[in-house]
Amino acid sequence: MTPRAQWKLNSPRRLDCFGARCSMYDRLPARERLESYRALITNAVPLSGVMADTKGMHLEVSEPGEPEIICSLPVSCPADNRELLRRHIEIPADLIGMLDAAARRDAERRREIEQLRRALEAKGGRPAKDYSAECAMKCAEPAFKRFLIERHNLPNPATDTKAATRVRSILAIQSRRELNTEPAAAARWREMVREFEAWRRRR
Repeated sequence: MTPRAQWKLNSPRRLDCFGARCSMYDRLPARERLESYRALITNAVPLSGVMADTKGMHLEVSEPGEPEIICSLPVSCPADNRELLRRHIEIPADLIGMLDAAARRDAERRREIEQLRRALEAKGGRPAKDYSAECAMKCAEPAFKRFLIERHNLPNPATDTKAATRVRSILAIQSRRELNTEPAAAARWREMVREFEAWRRRR
């Protein structure tokens, strides 16, 4: 049996396994997929050398022990495919680096915009966001209610109504609407949110 015929005979099973693994990655959220790709690139053994002869190009690694060929590319392999396979670690690592750099720039821009909004708010302009709506959503979050129980003596079992009442008491306001009309109340709410986020990160 020729190698090509043997490949055709055996390939469905191998492709099914490969397809199953790809399907597993496809089901993951984008952030988890990115982290799984990052782990693959981090753990992959880099090439130690590239050899070429009349049969084609051979990729070598040296871990562990002596250099060993892990992939042989025939002369018939198109040049662009050879380059992609030769740089199978370098290219995705570079792309992930670009994504990380873009994410950092985006985070910096968001911080700058938020600082400008709060500076405008402090001067009597529009609130940086709808704090009243944010407060209503927070009071419905199980994690925020647990935070109020542990840090602000909210009676347990906690309900959305009890959480909202406790927040109004802590912030010394009569209504959530004041969070959008009173700069001092808005500042106290922002401080509570920062305290909650710090508490959640330590969990």
